[in-house]
Amino acid sequence: MVDVCVLALDRECWRTYFRGLAAVAPTYLRAFGRHATTVFGTDHAAFRALLDAGDQDAAIGLLVAGQPERTDTDALLRTMDDNGVVHQVLMSCGGATADGDDVNSRVAAVAAKAPDRLQAWAGVDLTDPRAAVAELERCHALGMRGFAVTPFWQGVDPRDPVYDPVFRRARELGMPLWLHTGHHFARHAHDLCHPRNVDWIARRHPGLPVVAGHAAWPWVLEMVSIAQRHRDVYLDLSSHRPPWMARPGSGWEPLLLYGATALRDRVLFGSATWVNADPVAALAEQVAALGLGDEVTDRWLYGNAARLLGLGPG
Repeated sequence: MVDVCVLALDRECWRTYFRGLAAVAPTYLRAFGRHATTVFGTDHAAFRALLDAGDQDAAIGLLVAGQPERTDTDALLRTMDDNGVVHQVLMSCGGATADGDDVNSRVAAVAAKAPDRLQAWAGVDLTDPRAAVAELERCHALGMRGFAVTPFWQGVDPRDPVYDPVFRRARELGMPLWLHTGHHFARHAHDLCHPRNVDWIARRHPGLPVVAGHAAWPWVLEMVSIAQRHRDVYLDLSSHRPPWMARPGSGWEPLLLYGATALRDRVLFGSATWVNADPVAALAEQVAALGLGDEVTDRWLYGNAARLLGLGPG
């Protein structure tokens, strides 16, 4: 399979990630705390006790304490092999680390050690459009192949024309956009990550591939409709558990219907790593258990991502 949404960070990059996330959406630490502590090998009761005491920074420190000082690419590749993953997209949150480095550079360095198996996508902050364009160009020079924007993290509306230069430059550089869509726990308005953002960007920047991160639940029907309007729009399943998708009333019915027919070429598999305690192989098996048929399952797990990322036929 191809996993299009992975966080493979070192200790300081994880600390940067969780501090930034908790600053705008502290609920994530509680909502996904049990999964995260399982993945990171941290005692959940001790983690929750620190959160309950109001010491968020100490809780984050405990969570990431066991992570390596630098990401071990060889160990990452072994885990991929164990789970049947042939290629991964390593997502970066961007930002500076406390030790004077930056997350984009560190993630790019990991992917550069195994370019046939890994590619890095930059985390880009839109709040300063000129700086965002400069960072996009710097990350492209580092070998990063795409970029990610999370509107709720930055409190920005990506439909503002002031951000057009960022998306225009990305298209020129051949860097697809991964855009967070759907539910979030930030203090900003819930619909800041509505799929209308995808429609707006796709209309103004034709030819720029846009991956709707997390497939825009709970606005799945609207996301499906928008994807049908634009051939360069993809839906990424990351952070959601496939067994829930098959349950009546889950809101995923439109994706299961159209994802097996009109959109069978544009659904992508992603694990999102820390929000799922199950290994990647188990998540892929859960996708296969949705009963989509072998051909559609293969497209979701491998073929669609391979085409988007420029991989071989496999």
